[in-house]
Amino acid sequence: MSISIIAAGCTFPSGPTLALADIAIRTQLSLVRKHSHCVDRCGLPIKSSYFPQKELPFDVMRWQILAENALQDALQYCNVHMDLPSRLWLILPSADRPGVPSALEALLTASLSKQLANCLEITILRGGHAETGNALLLARQKQQHDKTLTLDIMVGVDSWLSPESLMWLEMQHLLHGSHTLYRGEARANPYGRIPGEGAAALILAPTNKLPAWGNLCGIATGLEAVLRNDDKPCIGLGLSQAVWQGVIQAGKPVISYIVSDMNGEPYRSDEYGFTVSRLHSIFCEDLKRITPVLASGDIGCASLLTHIAHIAWRLKNSAEFTAETSVLILSSSDDSQRSAIVMSHANQGRNVS
Repeated sequence: MSISIIAAGCTFPSGPTLALADIAIRTQLSLVRKHSHCVDRCGLPIKSSYFPQKELPFDVMRWQILAENALQDALQYCNVHMDLPSRLWLILPSADRPGVPSALEALLTASLSKQLANCLEITILRGGHAETGNALLLARQKQQHDKTLTLDIMVGVDSWLSPESLMWLEMQHLLHGSHTLYRGEARANPYGRIPGEGAAALILAPTNKLPAWGNLCGIATGLEAVLRNDDKPCIGLGLSQAVWQGVIQAGKPVISYIVSDMNGEPYRSDEYGFTVSRLHSIFCEDLKRITPVLASGDIGCASLLTHIAHIAWRLKNSAEFTAETSVLILSSSDDSQRSAIVMSHANQGRNVS
């Protein structure tokens, strides 16, 4: 069973709405600036991607504003359907990750549920970049058993910009451009991620029940046994497993676009390279690659939801994305979770004049 996206929204610094995010991703427009009060081990400012409001500290209120903006961006496209019963799904980073506010769940639950007139239940999932895959599997399962038409509203939000989070990344040498003293000179790390902040929202319904932007026709997850700090390369077995499951669910389409969350880490590049090398049989000759992180920076557990929202927008609005277009979205993570999503045009499989 596939499920449909009837609306979506997102927000990150170079793409404060989904329409602007599409432009930023296509042009690789990035807003990277020096962090206002956080430095690396050599005393040099850390590069990061964030909204520049000076009066807004890097605390829990920032997370609330990001999540509310993403949800409002999505709701504007389907207000006519918002009297339907709905379920709210919140995707948040792990509670034990340094810098994640302790009051986050309670604040967002209260704030976002107020914007939904007929919210039946709220589910909170916590994890890394690929956690959205688990949320989508659960939402699909719920829809299979629904006796009445119910919307699933999914919101993910993340920010790496608190000093605690940035220092956690710094100690693991995960910050791109962060400096280390070598023979008396400050040397910049050529690898690693640009930490960012962002949020995204999807509004989901059973396929063919409401006008849709695009379909989620393959949703699969896997577990990777080789993690970043292990002493051997990651050859992407967990990600490859997820891809094949998702592709089979989708009916083995020819993939026209592949979206990844590669972010400058050699570990993730190895994983991506080995995975893609196994997939040549499902790619079209003119395969196109999309790397949203070049515009958004790394936005943690909000990244996969953001990539799905962006592709839904392209399926709805871009003439390049025809009824025959299929898109594969890959999601790796700092933990063992891996997800693969296959998306198709809302008119795929229909006779389109």
